Amino acid sequence: TLFVSSVLFSMTVRELVVSAGESVEVTLPRNEVELNAFVVPASAGKNHDIIIQTVVVYHQETNWKLLTVGLYEFEVTVDGDGAHGEGYVNVTVKPEPRVNKPPVAVVSPKFQEISLPTSSTVIDGSQSTDDDKVVAWHWEEVKGPLREEKVSADTPVLTLTSLVPGNYTFSLTVTDSDGATNSTQATLSVNKAKDYRPVANAGPNQVIQLPRNSISLYGNESTDDHDNLSYEWSLSPESKDKVVEMQGVRTPILQLSAMQEGDYTFQLTVTDSSGQQDTAQVTVIVQPENNKPPVADAGPEKELTLPVDRTTLDGSKSSDDQKIATYSWKQLKGPDGVKIENADSAVATVTGLEVGVYEFTLTVTDERKLQSSDTVTVIVREELDQPPVAHVVSSPSIALPVRTATLDGSRSTDDKGGVIYLWTRDDSSPAAGDVLNNSDHQAVLFLGNLVEGKYSFTLTVTDSKGQTSSNRGSVEVKPDIWARDLVELVLEVSVSQVSHRQRDMLLRQVGVLLGVLDSDIIVREISAFNDTRLVFLVSGGPGRPPLSGHSVALGLRNKLRKQKNDFLIYKARRVDTVICQLNCSGHGECDSFTRRCVCHPFWMENFIRAQLGDAESNCEWSVLYVTIASFMIVVAIATFVWGMVCCCNR
Repeated sequence: TLFVSSVLFSMTVRELVVSAGESVEVTLPRNEVELNAFVVPASAGKNHDIIIQTVVVYHQETNWKLLTVGLYEFEVTVDGDGAHGEGYVNVTVKPEPRVNKPPVAVVSPKFQEISLPTSSTVIDGSQSTDDDKVVAWHWEEVKGPLREEKVSADTPVLTLTSLVPGNYTFSLTVTDSDGATNSTQATLSVNKAKDYRPVANAGPNQVIQLPRNSISLYGNESTDDHDNLSYEWSLSPESKDKVVEMQGVRTPILQLSAMQEGDYTFQLTVTDSSGQQDTAQVTVIVQPENNKPPVADAGPEKELTLPVDRTTLDGSKSSDDQKIATYSWKQLKGPDGVKIENADSAVATVTGLEVGVYEFTLTVTDERKLQSSDTVTVIVREELDQPPVAHVVSSPSIALPVRTATLDGSRSTDDKGGVIYLWTRDDSSPAAGDVLNNSDHQAVLFLGNLVEGKYSFTLTVTDSKGQTSSNRGSVEVKPDIWARDLVELVLEVSVSQVSHRQRDMLLRQVGVLLGVLDSDIIVREISAFNDTRLVFLVSGGPGRPPLSGHSVALGLRNKLRKQKNDFLIYKARRVDTVICQLNCSGHGECDSFTRRCVCHPFWMENFIRAQLGDAESNCEWSVLYVTIASFMIVVAIATFVWGMVCCCNR
């Protein structure tokens, strides 16, 4: 029903502006709405406002079409006193909100049963339903055998693995988009593995013919569900009087020999780990001897390339049911001048071959003079010169003090046999290290005076026709594991003047100063370092590391100072560790070349300790404190002198 009420005032305008208000939205089951219209003059004139109120009420009983979901547009028309105006408004009817229903959890299958060794299965919860949407699945193991970890998952399908025998109950909880939940359960029964009886299989019946009197019977086709069988072979009762030698009666394979003409029946008994048994029989028929002609086999066709001018002819695969008595090789085709060595043997040697195609025939004869022949073709081609192949066998890693290594290129090959070797050092290798005895032009490269690092060399081999091949080899020199324990003693004597006896005497003297046996002093190096440089370490005893190099150097330095450096047969110029280990009082760095401390800014050496103490370079003094102390000393001396002068003047 539409009610329209209008109030008109006298006006001078002819065109009206009508506003029906903002669009309206209603949601079922609400079934009414109020619409208001306003009329305003559009042109200048008297200020007369026209308000038109339009009330539209939708009743289900009178107009059911208006209650359906959709968009409605209403038009308001205003007329009066020669004036006219129109307005529009939209009404949107939305459906009644949905009332959520809880989801329904569904598992498939509800119950299942499996048996080991099958130890995995799945339970499907993806068939769970909801009036809107299932957003979450959660599985929990409610009941089951004792295990380290219970099952828990958040997937539609639950995958179970490594199951043990027992009964399981799993709960599935599903959650819909409104947060409502529902649960259900599935059960699973896991049974222990069944142990079935084994199945014995002695293999098919066999037939052999004399003079062959041995055969093997195979029972390894016997089966068991747990693959743990024991075997026992025996003659069946009906063959107890037969003569035969049996070996391996408790193994899957039975070896038979010394058999005679007749039928043999053997019985195989297999037993599994549970003591269950099964038996099977196999019959071996030994037939009397029947001679057949031999079958000659001269071997496959051969191809040779000069300078290879000889080959072997192999007829050893020729066969006979009894025994081949003689072999005979002859040339049928090909250039003359060929010599056949051992022509009456199964394997013959042919020499003097030239370019061409040869045919040789082999004739075999058995003990009853039956014969058979076969031919073989030998093709000899022109010589082909292949390039050489360089091959380097790298030396294993070495550790200082070992300073020598080798790289072996002797496995390089060439079809002609003669190659020229050239070793070149890679640019990335250390510059130190020497090639010994001009070995860079030999098959084996000898290296000496190596230092820490990785040396790489490229071997180039060249054959007589200038063809080359290259291969790279390397050797890694690792640092000395006892490098920090090495002590360096520099003596004021030329190294050429020190004999081996004097060396031993010097070691005994050093041992006395250090309080150790001279045999505990391990000499690593004696070399020229302006004077003589002796590098050694002191063993700590069997199975123990060497003594600390810093402690040994400090102790030896103090002993020599007390002895006024006259105890040794040669005067010691310097005693220090090979690797500089001074801590520089924590205020500097040790120079590895000079073995002295390079102090940080504002720090300096304690020259009193360095000259009169342990003679160890240090950075103990602060420059600031030394400056202040020096200033105070100068002031004190000046004050003292001034005081003395004043006293004298009085």
